[in-house]
Amino acid sequence: MAVTALAACDSPSPTAPAPAKDFHDTFAQDLGLWETFTEGNASAAITGGQLVITVAAPSSVGLSLCALNVSDFDLTVTTSQASGGAGNSLGAILRYTTPGNFYRFDVTGDGLWGFSRRQNNDWVRIVDLTQSSAINTGGGANLLRVTAHGSRFEFYANGALLGRATDTNETVGRVGLFAASFDDPNIQAAFDDITVSLP
Repeated sequence: MAVTALAACDSPSPTAPAPAKDFHDTFAQDLGLWETFTEGNASAAITGGQLVITVAAPSSVGLSLCALNVSDFDLTVTTSQASGGAGNSLGAILRYTTPGNFYRFDVTGDGLWGFSRRQNNDWVRIVDLTQSSAINTGGGANLLRVTAHGSRFEFYANGALLGRATDTNETVGRVGLFAASFDDPNIQAAFDDITVSLP
């Protein structure tokens, strides 16, 4: 997948290697844990009890990183696409180390899911976009879940297992949330009730 822009706020990396307990955020208020920004054609803001990410250019990604650095975890988040074409995507960023190195769990508005790696600023597809009836399409809400244990990943939507993957490139890093446009230049994604549980 070609990406011509990758927008995120240049906030400092967290100093702690991992939290001492499980992490939960309802986005009821901005606690300063997430990157919020308006930069070019992308923005991220905590508003109305949600983290809202907007992308207004084609083939672009807007992401917001959390000040949370983890290796093995179980992440859940409620997502919805407030506007934009059904072919656009949203989801979770995993084990982010630099702008050119991290994982990405995608769910699209037309019911596809996939898993990819950003490696040295290039995209590497680990799991091709795959249709799943477990994913609510259009503007429907989806409870997404991803578990990471060493090189093993599992992906869920609304309680149903979507699939598994194995990759050894990134072992620890920040978590985040993102929205991505393809041919349609506009997407607004909303995220709520994120939990990151530690083993």
